[in-house]
Amino acid sequence: MRKLLEELLLDSVQSVAGVSPSAFLAVRYPSLIKVMQFAEQTPQAAYAATKFRAIFARQNWILDSTSLESFFQLAGEVQFWMLAAHRGLALERIPETDFPTADFQLMRCPANSMCFEVKTLSVSGGWRALAKMAEDSYEAQLRLHAQSAQGQRIAITESSVAPHGSLPRQLQQTTVCRHLIDKTLSNIKAGQFSTAPTFLVLNLMLIDGVSSDSSDLRPVAPGYPHDWSVRTGALWTLAFGSMGQLVHGNPEFEGLPGVEGRLEREGVLVHPDHKSVAGLLLVLHRLNADPIRYGLIRHADAQLWESQNPKVLEDFHALVASNWNDDRDSNSSQLTSRSA
Repeated sequence: MRKLLEELLLDSVQSVAGVSPSAFLAVRYPSLIKVMQFAEQTPQAAYAATKFRAIFARQNWILDSTSLESFFQLAGEVQFWMLAAHRGLALERIPETDFPTADFQLMRCPANSMCFEVKTLSVSGGWRALAKMAEDSYEAQLRLHAQSAQGQRIAITESSVAPHGSLPRQLQQTTVCRHLIDKTLSNIKAGQFSTAPTFLVLNLMLIDGVSSDSSDLRPVAPGYPHDWSVRTGALWTLAFGSMGQLVHGNPEFEGLPGVEGRLEREGVLVHPDHKSVAGLLLVLHRLNADPIRYGLIRHADAQLWESQNPKVLEDFHALVASNWNDDRDSNSSQLTSRSA
């Protein structure tokens, strides 16, 4: 009897558990099981199930950074499809052609309804950085085995996972903002947003280090991690950041300067080359909790849709509920420093 996708994933994780376990797979495992189940049980997702099986068929694929990256990219795409279905929005995959297209569109809707291009942003450095993390994990296992061989009753070691690369202590928030913008812009291809309105979906399952509270959708997010803290909202800046924008970070002590540096980037939704991107939809992940969905749109676009195509706004809010904002910070009163 053919094994289920979730069983194959478990077999893969267990096969490298004592060699070089993947921190990303370990942390995301519960939500990835749901993705495997959705791909297995949804007839329209048969293409994804076939691709997952091809990846799982590669011996020790978790230790191959390019295979691991491909797995997460596919899982991030299917996960958004699943989350949309949970919110009552039925998506269908747009057939691939010789010309760039979006990944999904709303099923059986007019041609001017929402489409979605889904990207799972990789870590800083891409597959090379994933390979380095796998090497660090392997060396950590060697240290554990050495301690056990010496008869130590408790073996302790550590390895680091740095999705955003090396974060300078004085420029942590600035580096995260820059990295998110650079990663996103490098993933936008001409033509994928020609069928308007097409939203860019960013699944951040590989990008830890971004605050998952909804106030990060504001230009300035007060009150986290301390009541006196003020930081730049990395997600709002991803969409609407401007050249020369001051970036606020979290000073080590109250009373120290809170301005880290300058952004030196243009956000995705204000970048002159990407006016065809209707908005950003973000999938963020928290420990021991289901993924959450956030949205960012231009105020002018929202007004246009409200008058000409209100179904777009209706479906947008169905996806993100109150977790959204625009370039005017219009929804700031609904955004909190800690997610429920």
